[in-house]
Amino acid sequence: MKTGFRWYGPADRVPLTWLRQMTPQPLVVTHLDQFAPGETWTVDAIQALRHNLDSHGLQIGPLESVFWSDDMKTGGALRDQHIGATIDTLRNLRAVFPDEPELIVTYNLMALDWSRTDLAWEHPNGARGLAFDQQKWEGMDVSRGLYLPGWGKGYSEAEFRHLSDIYGDKAAMWQHIHYVLAALVPVCEELNIRLAAHPNDPPWTTFGLPAMLCNAEDIQKLMSLYPSKANALCFCTGSLGALPENDILQMISTFVDNIAWCHLRVTKTTGDRVFHEADHADPEADWDLLDIMKALISAGFDGTFRSDHGLDILHETELGMRGYPAIDRYTANKMLWAYHRALTNPL
Repeated sequence: MKTGFRWYGPADRVPLTWLRQMTPQPLVVTHLDQFAPGETWTVDAIQALRHNLDSHGLQIGPLESVFWSDDMKTGGALRDQHIGATIDTLRNLRAVFPDEPELIVTYNLMALDWSRTDLAWEHPNGARGLAFDQQKWEGMDVSRGLYLPGWGKGYSEAEFRHLSDIYGDKAAMWQHIHYVLAALVPVCEELNIRLAAHPNDPPWTTFGLPAMLCNAEDIQKLMSLYPSKANALCFCTGSLGALPENDILQMISTFVDNIAWCHLRVTKTTGDRVFHEADHADPEADWDLLDIMKALISAGFDGTFRSDHGLDILHETELGMRGYPAIDRYTANKMLWAYHRALTNPL
């Protein structure tokens, strides 16, 4: 397996020089945030990214993410235009990275995005991290608009109501998803690119909007829409693991051939639809990452993983991206890599 590290581009307070110093040196998991969903990533912009990586001796990892637009997910008027732009992006990525044996392009099917009700929930030891409380969520007053931690934009009341109208129900969403996959997957097969869908986070319906990837049944549905190696998963143990009914170890065994790469993190459930991000090594978390690594190895997974989210143990994210402290993510990567080495090279 290979490690990856999420890098938010030149504005990230974690520079590429730090990633170059990490052991094991991670693949760079990144995206181009100057392009909105449905816009084409230009060759010049992708080449600039590659030049930046090459100048630091670093290698591209899974792209996270080439987002689908609302029109793509809901069958809107601009759907075909945005599909065409996404295909151009895929071709441009392959043109700039021709020697990568396989490129992974992540996307998600969430109507909004990953959501938390607290960016700095305080643990008993003083560390801070992300948390979600359904009761707080349901008490939000959307009449004044909607903006939640982790989102790149806010929504006015009118914009949110519009989303509620266009997203419809889950059955309709599956039809729209099938349409997009039927256009994108053959191109990905040609280019040796895997589309990797990220699960819903949290893994249940919120604000009445359809939640498409929450459990094994949903994953099986997505895979069956267009059976292909190119139609794949970004398997996030934290997103799926926050739902107590999900058996993460069984899901790994069942879907290993569909997993393009992994986000490895754990949560701790403290009530009905209430959880917080746990320390990656917490033995009292909902799942044990050592057991998850054992399951991945046993199932034959040999792809890329990255530690995801993390606890702010030195309050470093006051100056950066909440929920993504560099120190904890790096130490978690080292821990996971040590698990992998111990399990694959026993004494």
